[in-house]
Amino acid sequence: MQTVLPGMCWPETNKEKMKIILRTVGITLAAASFHAQACKVFLQDNIELPHNAIDVRNVDRLVLTRHYLTAKEWTKEGATAQVEATAFDSENNPKELATSRRKSIVAFLMQLGLSKDDIFASERIIKLKKGKIDPDDKWQIGVEFVPKCSPSGCQSLCNTPRLSGVVSYAVTADTPGPSPDSLAFTCGDQREPAKASVLRSETWTPRTEEKELTLEGDTGLGKRAPLAGICYRITTSAREYIGMTDTQGHTARIQLLGPEYTTIEMKVDADRYGVSGGY
Repeated sequence: MQTVLPGMCWPETNKEKMKIILRTVGITLAAASFHAQACKVFLQDNIELPHNAIDVRNVDRLVLTRHYLTAKEWTKEGATAQVEATAFDSENNPKELATSRRKSIVAFLMQLGLSKDDIFASERIIKLKKGKIDPDDKWQIGVEFVPKCSPSGCQSLCNTPRLSGVVSYAVTADTPGPSPDSLAFTCGDQREPAKASVLRSETWTPRTEEKELTLEGDTGLGKRAPLAGICYRITTSAREYIGMTDTQGHTARIQLLGPEYTTIEMKVDADRYGVSGGY
């Protein structure tokens, strides 16, 4: 059993299944005592490899590098990495394959600058169910970056709004931080629906570029059309953009970073569904 001290940060271990969407930012709260809360801080990458492949692709290496560079700046103590290397039982020599994948990803993380003592790696064989891959357990490589906290804990991180990978709720009574409601967004426009529903989607950006997006949605009878006057929030790993779409459903020009996922959130009437972001 792992002991957790109030106000300290600790790694989120996951020895069964890594069920978080590829390249997500993890945010979790856990109560530590009546007077304090402890936060979990991490950035996680789940990578799906071609059958029998060992090395991750360059596009995945770039995302891992970006997340590592973010994680190592969280504290002056740096960061650690939790690694899980797996293989499907339908792949060739799955036990040896999982070992090779573990060695390969650990070697890459060490090239980035992580000490071997700061990398905690494990292996696992994934058994198929009736010959099919579980969509919630389809990744052969999982990497989770967590900060090394000082003896005083990571309260300063947890009270930094919108810092990538870091929860921004209250840590202690003395450092309350922003309220959970501050995670909501508004354009301050009278066209925002009184009964709003925030719909969220993710768009893969293969390379960094500056452009506007067109937000589209279902307009009935199976037709889709640009959404005009929609309040949006678009979030990259570096910053967020909040605004209203124009009469053509266009956003302002936005710098999309790649390779990574860009998060798109839109405020629509609560009765509307099927809204998604498009180029």
